[in-house]
Amino acid sequence: MAHVARFLDAVHMAASKLASTRDTKTVLREVLSICVEAVGAMGGTIYIHDPGNKTLRFLHVLPEEVEKRLERLDIPDEYGVAGDSFQAGRTIISEYGEDGDPHRRAISRRTGITVNTMITVPLQIEGQKPIGIVQLVNKKDGPFDDTDSAVLDTISDIATLAIINSRMLERSTHVAALEGMGRAAHDLANKAGVLVTFLPDFERNIEGLRRALKASDGVSAEAQFFLDMLEGTFDDVFSPYADRIYRYARLINDLAAGKPLVPKKKKGDFASVVLEAVQYMENLARRNYVKIEYDLQRDAPEFEFDDLYVIRIAENLVGNAIKAVRETIPAEWVAENLSKEDAKYAKVLVKYRHTAGSHILQVIDDGPGLSPAQIRQILSGTARSSWEQNSGSGLGTKVIMDLAQTHDATVSIRSRLGEGATFEIVFPCSNCPELVSSSVKREDA
Repeated sequence: MAHVARFLDAVHMAASKLASTRDTKTVLREVLSICVEAVGAMGGTIYIHDPGNKTLRFLHVLPEEVEKRLERLDIPDEYGVAGDSFQAGRTIISEYGEDGDPHRRAISRRTGITVNTMITVPLQIEGQKPIGIVQLVNKKDGPFDDTDSAVLDTISDIATLAIINSRMLERSTHVAALEGMGRAAHDLANKAGVLVTFLPDFERNIEGLRRALKASDGVSAEAQFFLDMLEGTFDDVFSPYADRIYRYARLINDLAAGKPLVPKKKKGDFASVVLEAVQYMENLARRNYVKIEYDLQRDAPEFEFDDLYVIRIAENLVGNAIKAVRETIPAEWVAENLSKEDAKYAKVLVKYRHTAGSHILQVIDDGPGLSPAQIRQILSGTARSSWEQNSGSGLGTKVIMDLAQTHDATVSIRSRLGEGATFEIVFPCSNCPELVSSSVKREDA
C-alpha cells in the first residue's frame, strides 16, 4: 500500500509541476528535480539526445553546487550505462562495490562524490524512441529498487510529453518571430527599393539645378550654400545608405525565409567597416557597464567582401559579447553605479589582423566563459541563449555562421569556464600580401 501511495504522489507531483511549465530549459530542470525528489536520491544529471551528433547532451546536475566542479561533457549515445539505457529504452539499476569501476572513479574524481548505486532512466513515451536520459545516484535510504524504477518510468512518460510540448511551443514562437521579422523586412525592402529606384532621377535633378543656377545671374551665396549641402547629403548619406537599407532588409528577409544568401562582394577597407559596425554598439555597451576597446590594423590590404555581411557579423559578435560580460556584473555593483554614466565593470576587445592569405577578426570578452559542450553547440548551430540578464533566441550565432560561410570563412571559439571567450573568424584572401602591421588602438564606450 505504501508503494502505491508513493507511486501516486510522484505522478501527482510530476503532473502538477510540469503542467504549468512552458520553456524547455525550465521543464528539463524541473524533470531532474522531480526525479531526485520522487525516489529520494542524493543527486543526478539529465541529458538530451542530439541526433545530429549522436550524442547525449549534458544539461543540468543536482545538487547545484556540484555543477561548479563538473565539466559539462556530452557523451556518445552508445557510451556506458547511459548509452545502454538510451539505446535499449529501458531503466538500468547499477550497484558499485569497491572494485574500482572506471565510470564510478570518473564521477568521484570530477565531483568529489562516491557513487554507490545509480539508476538510469530513458526519457521516452512508451513505444517511441527516447529523447534523453536521467541518471540518479545514491538513494538516501538504501539501494534503488523496482518500485523506484516503476515510479521513474511513469514520471518519464509525463516528463517526455512536457518536454515535447515545450519544444513545440518554442518552435511555434520561433517560427512566428521569423515570419514577423520576414514581413517587416519585406516591407522595409519595398520602401527602400522605391528610394533606390528614384536615386538616378534625384541625382539628375540636383545636376540640373546646379546648371540652372550657374546660368542665372546674381545667384546668392545662400542658394549656393544650400545646393552644396544638398549635394553633400546626397553623396555622403542618401545614396550609400538608401542602398544599404535596401540590401539589409533583403538580407533579413532572406535569413527569415531560409533563402540562399548571395553576398555582394567588392574590395574594401575591412578595418573601417568593422569600426563603423562596432561604434553602433557603444550605446548598448554603456548601458551594460561594458567598455569596448579596439585594436584594428589600418594598413591591411583591401580584399573582396560584402560590407553589409561583415557589419552584421561584427554587430552580432559584439552584441553577444556584451551580453556575456553583463552576466558577470554583480547586482550590488550595478545598484551602486546605476546613476554613473561612465561606470565600467568589464571590457570587450575587438581585434583585427592581416596575415598572408587571411584576414582575422576577433572579439574577446571578459564574460563567464563557455564549456566544451557549449562551444560545440554554438559551432553546430544548435545553441540557444543562456544569459539570464539578457534575453535572446540564440539566432545571432547561427546568423554569424551562415554569413561567414558565404565568404568561405572559418569560425572558431577559444574559451574556458570563468575565463572569458575569444570568437575568431578567419576570412581567406589568397592574393593578399603580408605587411608589417600598424594598428589603431583606442578605448570607447
